[in-house]
Amino acid sequence: MQIYSEGPAAVNIDSVAARSGVARTTIYRRYRSRDVLMTAVPEHVIDPASLAPDLPVAEKLRWDLDRISDILENRLGPGATAAIIADSDPEFTTAVRARLAVRLSALADLMNLDIKTGRLQQNIDPDTVLGVLVGAYLAEILRFSTPREGWADRALELLTPAVTPHQPPR
Repeated sequence: MQIYSEGPAAVNIDSVAARSGVARTTIYRRYRSRDVLMTAVPEHVIDPASLAPDLPVAEKLRWDLDRISDILENRLGPGATAAIIADSDPEFTTAVRARLAVRLSALADLMNLDIKTGRLQQNIDPDTVLGVLVGAYLAEILRFSTPREGWADRALELLTPAVTPHQPPR
């Protein structure tokens, strides 16, 4: 998909028709303009998959990081991710951010539940934790172009104790 490698600027009705083998008129029946098409893309690439609320915190954080990685690396791809950061296609950026907000809001709700049940520290801000995960992933990509072997494990080993209640020594 062109959006994956080249970003949203490479996507238009003609390129979609050529790549998909579907007539332009067929695409226009569903998407009356490129803007409508680009606004619909995030709905197809950012899944609303839900997480089991009873997983241990470390497994939830791993699941969150895996989803972030999948969305940015495999679903949106480097071209679209760069375009979002640069805000080179404001309508697309707005649509992606809105879809991510829904997705991340569900994860924040689960973290708030963990705060209420004592599985996370009381002073934890779920949006900050999610931001740290996204930022850590992006920093890894910027530095090494692809996540290094075992990077996610090391990142989570660092983050998990910072957000979970401290256990008294035995």
